[in-house]
Amino acid sequence: MDALTATTAALNIVLGLVYTGYGTITAVEMIRDRQRLGFSHFGAAWVAMTATCGPHHWVHGIHLGFEGRSAGVLDLIAVLVGVPAGITWFLLRMEAFRGGRGDRFIQGTPTWVMALPTLAGIYVTAIVAAGIGIGVGGMNELVVVIPNLMLVVLYSAIGYYLIRTQLANRRPLGGWSVSGLALSIVFPTCAAMHAVYAFYTLTGVYGLDWRGVAFDWIGVPAALYFLWVVRALSSGAFHDWNGAPGNVRRRAAAVAAGSAS
Repeated sequence: MDALTATTAALNIVLGLVYTGYGTITAVEMIRDRQRLGFSHFGAAWVAMTATCGPHHWVHGIHLGFEGRSAGVLDLIAVLVGVPAGITWFLLRMEAFRGGRGDRFIQGTPTWVMALPTLAGIYVTAIVAAGIGIGVGGMNELVVVIPNLMLVVLYSAIGYYLIRTQLANRRPLGGWSVSGLALSIVFPTCAAMHAVYAFYTLTGVYGLDWRGVAFDWIGVPAALYFLWVVRALSSGAFHDWNGAPGNVRRRAAAVAAGSAS
C-alpha cells in the first residue's frame, strides 16, 4: 500500500469514528436531559446526520486500508482540510459533555479568521483544477453517485446557514465562537469530500460500493432534516435547548457573566 492510500485510509477512519462519536454523545445527552429540557430537534437531526456520515467515512477508509482500493490525491486533500475542524468540534463537544465550557470565544477578528474566506476559495479552486486535470472518464455510475451529489448541495446549504449565523453573531458579541466556526467549516468540507468521492466513482477510480451507497441514500433525508432545523434556528422560527453553536443569546449571556465576574 502506498503512503497516499494509507494516509487517506487512516484519516477517513479517524474522521468516521469522530463523527460517530458526535452522534453518540448527542444521543446520550438527549436521553439524559429529556425530562428536564424536552425534545431537541437539533440533537435529533445531528444524531441522524452522524449515523450516516460517520459510517460513510469509516467504510471508505476500510476499503482503502484493507480491501485494495487506491486513493486519489483529491481525496487526501479534501479529508486533510476537514479533519482539523472535525476534531476541534469533537473535543469541544466532549468538554461540554463532561460539564466543561464546550466552546471558546475569540475576541475581535484575528488575521487567521479574516483569511478563512480566501483559504476556502483557494481550496475549492485547487480541487476543481485538479479534477479538470485528471479528466472525466465514463459516466456509467451516475445513478450510484446521485445521493453524493444531493449531499453536496445539502451540506453546502447547511454550511451557508451556519456561516451566516456566525457573521450575524460577530457584531453583537464582538468576536467569534470557536465551536461555531468549527461546525461552519465541517459542512462545506463534507460537501467537498462527497463531491470528490462522486468524481472518483464516475471516473472509475473507486469501484461500486453498495454499503456506501446505502448510507449515502439514508443520509439525504437526514441532511434535509438538519437543513430545516438549522434554517429555522437561524431565522428564529423556533428555539431549541440543544441549538446550533454560536447562538447569540447563549453567547451574549456567557460574555456578560464573564464581564461581571
